[in-house]
Amino acid sequence: MIKSSSMPELLDPWRAVAADLGFAGTLPLSRFDRLRDGLADADGEFHFRLVFSRDSQRRAVVRGEIKARLSLICQRCMGPLDHDVDVVIELALVSGVDEAITLPEHYDPLLVTGEPIRPADLLEDELLLALPQIPMHPPGACDLRCPRTGAKAEAEEAGETHPFAVLAEWKRNSGP
Repeated sequence: MIKSSSMPELLDPWRAVAADLGFAGTLPLSRFDRLRDGLADADGEFHFRLVFSRDSQRRAVVRGEIKARLSLICQRCMGPLDHDVDVVIELALVSGVDEAITLPEHYDPLLVTGEPIRPADLLEDELLLALPQIPMHPPGACDLRCPRTGAKAEAEEAGETHPFAVLAEWKRNSGP
């Protein structure tokens, strides 16, 4: 296997498999527009490894891993949430749907049309798939000072009334 720390912008995946190419290194999170939109903070980087090779059945495959710590926004408290990502990549290069259907279960298909691929896009896709659908701290772990839950707690501690408390009192007093 030929290993390189610099990954090309474009590469022919079939030639990469034939040459047994491998890449490893770190990339900045800020480089990836689609990923950056889902992050609270795009500072930092992630570590990756990609190897283009053939498996024991002579299938063209891409194997690798990604390790990252992503900064997300908790949808429960709207505070920061660190999400650790440890993705294992196992892709099989396929030319069409018929080929994809016959793959063993542990492989995901990577449709290759003859055009060069962007390995960085492949890494970004895997990171996007690793994002939780609704990022949240575990129940009870949200900081009481977070914008949504903390404002209510601080107002109660200070003895302040809820802005609609007057309406609630009026409704109680004017009941049937």
